[in-house]
Amino acid sequence: MNKFKGIIIMLAIIFLITPTYGLVVKTGTSVDIPEDETIDDDLIVFSQTVTIEGTVNGDVYAVARDVTVNGEVSGSIFSGGATVAVRNGRTIWAMGGDVKVTGAVDNNVILFGGKLLIGENARIGKDVRVYGGKFTMEGEIGGDLKGGVGNFVMTGKSGDIDIRSDEVKIESGAEIAGDLVVRGGKEPVIEEEATISGEVTLKKVEKGDEKAFIALAPFIAFFVSFMRIVMLIAKIIVGIIIIALSKRFVRQIMDTLITKPWKSLGWGFLGIIVIPVAIVILFVVLIGYPLAIFGTFNYLILFYLTPIFVGLVVGEKIIQLFKKEGEISLYLSFIVGIVVLFVLGLIPILGFIIKLFVLLFGVGMLLVGSWNLMREARAKNLI
Repeated sequence: MNKFKGIIIMLAIIFLITPTYGLVVKTGTSVDIPEDETIDDDLIVFSQTVTIEGTVNGDVYAVARDVTVNGEVSGSIFSGGATVAVRNGRTIWAMGGDVKVTGAVDNNVILFGGKLLIGENARIGKDVRVYGGKFTMEGEIGGDLKGGVGNFVMTGKSGDIDIRSDEVKIESGAEIAGDLVVRGGKEPVIEEEATISGEVTLKKVEKGDEKAFIALAPFIAFFVSFMRIVMLIAKIIVGIIIIALSKRFVRQIMDTLITKPWKSLGWGFLGIIVIPVAIVILFVVLIGYPLAIFGTFNYLILFYLTPIFVGLVVGEKIIQLFKKEGEISLYLSFIVGIVVLFVLGLIPILGFIIKLFVLLFGVGMLLVGSWNLMREARAKNLI
């Protein structure tokens, strides 16, 4: 049953991501989407500062030191940075030191960080989940509020609230259309003019209680998932750049695995064992220290590139099952392949086995393919 679910998830992600080979990717020191600009696609941004004042008819993935999204976003927003300020979106996932949501959100909001704010003009259609330091809730939540924070102050409106916090203050004017459950060591401070339609419950959690660490679990899970997605996007960008710079090189490396799979496997196994041993020996022999540094650097690059090139071959083979004739785009093959490997890698046990084989075949194909290219270049007196 779990295997069946894994296949369904894999196919769904391929279906969703395959058409996005035309998605918009922006990088640089500062990325600005002005008010009069419209992007009719998903937007991926890596920068020091990101400011979106225009319209994005798709999802937004923004990672930067400072992220500001004031424009209209029809899709979901996934963002991380030192400061993150978002006004509108369908769903918002945000993580940072200072995170603010100030406008209308159709569905859910999930926030992680040091200082969190649902602003006075914010209107959240469904539920809110918060994990971090201080959380201030001034707006209106259509659904429930749950999470774990150090300090919680509320002046807005919400449904049921279940919060783990050391200090909880429900100020005058606040409205809770349901129960208030506080998990902590102190009684919540509830001002006289606050309205709570349900029951108020304090579930004591003593300091040092192991249950207190449960609040960190969602944060850790989100952080790990967020970084996996960031690394996947980064690999997609690197792969697209490599294909754009040298399709001939990419094709020859791919052909190495396709025509000589077992040779690639053998050299991959040897490379994984022999190269680290050689690097250690060079470190021990002081005169070889510069070569050891150079070897370590290239070894890490080799590891990073293996899923990219194996993904190209896997993607092409999958597409060939459906497309019997005509040329297959390397870009499309890469996106399909890297996503398939990413999804399969999430499956327990099977994911480990797949990653191991990707590493072995990938290292071998890169070593053998690069060596063959060097021999060709030398034969032509190019090097």
